[in-house]
Amino acid sequence: MAREAAPDSVSKNYQDLLGDIANSFPSFHASEAAIAHSVLDHPDHVARMNISQLANFSSTSVASVVRFSKAMGFKGFPDFRMALVGDLSRREHLGINGSELDGGITLQDSPEEVIRKISQADARAIQSTAERLDVESFVATVDAWDKAETIGLIGIASSGYVVMDLQLKLNRLGKRATAWTDAHSALTSISLLKPNDVLVAVSHSGTTLDIVDVMTEFKSRGVKIILITNNFRGPATAIADLVLFTSARETTFRSGATASRIAQLTVVDCLCVALAQRNWKETKAALDLSRKVVGSRSGKKSDSDNE
Repeated sequence: MAREAAPDSVSKNYQDLLGDIANSFPSFHASEAAIAHSVLDHPDHVARMNISQLANFSSTSVASVVRFSKAMGFKGFPDFRMALVGDLSRREHLGINGSELDGGITLQDSPEEVIRKISQADARAIQSTAERLDVESFVATVDAWDKAETIGLIGIASSGYVVMDLQLKLNRLGKRATAWTDAHSALTSISLLKPNDVLVAVSHSGTTLDIVDVMTEFKSRGVKIILITNNFRGPATAIADLVLFTSARETTFRSGATASRIAQLTVVDCLCVALAQRNWKETKAALDLSRKVVGSRSGKKSDSDNE
């Protein structure tokens, strides 16, 4: 049941086949999308089908089902079906309702139901992102940040808030970091990063053209590219040197939803804490200095002022 084509930068402990299918929609062809819809809408039914039945059910072909199975990282449909059965069993054991995993908000839901469903989806995004993170890629990212003189950060729209937060965290740790929230600003500042530096791109879909263009330009200058994304088949993934995968779903109601940002911020928090561990004495000095400077503007007297 092992995946043949799964990316090396996905943790081997990660098990969320239905989530991967939903997250891969931006990169599916028409026949793949039809099969994906059939699986996501009727997972229990599909788990009992053979390959011909699924082909008929999804109005595609046996060859399309085989290609879809391989696109999801399996040798063929038998391995895919076994993984689907295992995923459904895991969800039943954990009490996870598939329709609620992505929010599942309906027009008829009460305010209480909206609160419950969204909070569950956001909490699940954190948990599944932690499961999806590959430790080797994580450590390699921290190594790259530690060695870099300057860290560039690019994120657009909702991901822009994440890179701004990351810039603040890195600056407080004493690292030189600059965040850009549009491609024009990033490209006009391209000389800021040198070959030993790092560009961190944050993109939920991994398909945003501006992000892909910025990554391509910086990589051509020898800058190491690190990507935080939800989609292991996106064009941005093919460009990046290191990829850290999140796990959060967006829906019709929640495009650019908080769940995706929470997942990205979870990765950011883990990386920054790991980086702080590397040179704790210098890090603590930088944090103490920033606290002192910011504290002087709070209106409260510091201990030194009272001496």
